[in-house]
Amino acid sequence: MLEELKKTVKEIGLFKDRYLVSCFMMNNEWRVDYYSPKEHVIYTYFKVDNKLKEQKDEIFQKEKKLLEKLDLEKVKIHYLEALEKVEVESDKYIIILQVIDNEVVWNVTILTTEFRIYNAKISAETGKKLSEEECNMLDFKKGLGTS
Repeated sequence: MLEELKKTVKEIGLFKDRYLVSCFMMNNEWRVDYYSPKEHVIYTYFKVDNKLKEQKDEIFQKEKKLLEKLDLEKVKIHYLEALEKVEVESDKYIIILQVIDNEVVWNVTILTTEFRIYNAKISAETGKKLSEEECNMLDFKKGLGTS
């Protein structure tokens, strides 16, 4: 997995005005996010028919702040090892490799069969579970749009 990501990052190339901030799995395919501090936007790279595509998106933050740079060399734990630390079983999950408070983490979100949302953050450096929470999907929806 990490070698596949590194290969994709190498294929994307280096930018003077952007840096790697996250990687996430969607439909069993990796997407790679680069942040442009100058524009304060995310550029997402992904493959379609084995061709690299780029998508530019706004960043939704309550307070505008710089995103933390992701260093793939710090990743020591495979995402499958992170999933083993999750106590909820499902084949429907979203997994994001990102930096939160200077720590590289696997951020795992699962929609359970009981329509609950489970989230765990596992250190990609040590494998330690940093946090875990679960809520009813209806409670999550109520919280959307509130500040």
